Amino acid sequence: MPDPEPTPSPTPTPAPDTGINPPAPLIGDPPAPEPIPTPEPTPEPKLGPDGKPLPPEPKLGPDGKPIEEKPEPRALEEYTEFTIPEGTTLDEQTATEFKGLAKELDLTQEQAQKLLDFGGGKLRAQIEAPYKLWAETQAKWQAEVKADPDIGGTKFEQSIKDAAQIFVPGESNPFVKDEAEAKSLRDALNMTGAGNNPAIVKLFVKMGTLLKEPGSLSGGPVKDTQDTLLAKMYPTMNETQTEGR
Repeated sequence: MPDPEPTPSPTPTPAPDTGINPPAPLIGDPPAPEPIPTPEPTPEPKLGPDGKPLPPEPKLGPDGKPIEEKPEPRALEEYTEFTIPEGTTLDEQTATEFKGLAKELDLTQEQAQKLLDFGGGKLRAQIEAPYKLWAETQAKWQAEVKADPDIGGTKFEQSIKDAAQIFVPGESNPFVKDEAEAKSLRDALNMTGAGNNPAIVKLFVKMGTLLKEPGSLSGGPVKDTQDTLLAKMYPTMNETQTEGR
């Protein structure tokens, strides 16, 4: 009796496609890890004869020449107003020229301001230097006049009054003929500072003292020759000439 044929297994009915995928189970096989990208190997730098790395080769253009890579410009199209250093001035033309220079040097607003501060400080110091020296010289001369044994000390006030006689025009004053000349002489002494020089002050004191002597300089009752006038103004010079004879 032949063996009975095996009963075929029923074909499973596929589940309907609902378009809904269930979430991955919380407990079970972990998801496969994402592949870690392999980094590209860093090329070894080329070394020169001295063993030091050579600079990178420049990129070449279509013509085979190196492409010049220009950095991004830092200068502003238009600078705002700069802060002018104390004690200095900046006229409109100079300000325009400075902004053009700052742009040419590719300076930021802050860098241009620092350059202006530095230059302004140096310029101010150079401008003030001669005035400072002039003021120090004037103070030194005044101190010497006040300490001079002939015209200073207790004689100082009277010496200044005598010297001021030069600026009083009159018939007895051959040095200034009118107020205009007196003013010009006074302005010249003030502008140059010569009015504080000990030698000039001494000369004016002697001239003013002679003006107080009636006729000594006016050609009045007492007529002085040039030698007599010089002898009055410079008595020590006359003594020296006498000793030399």
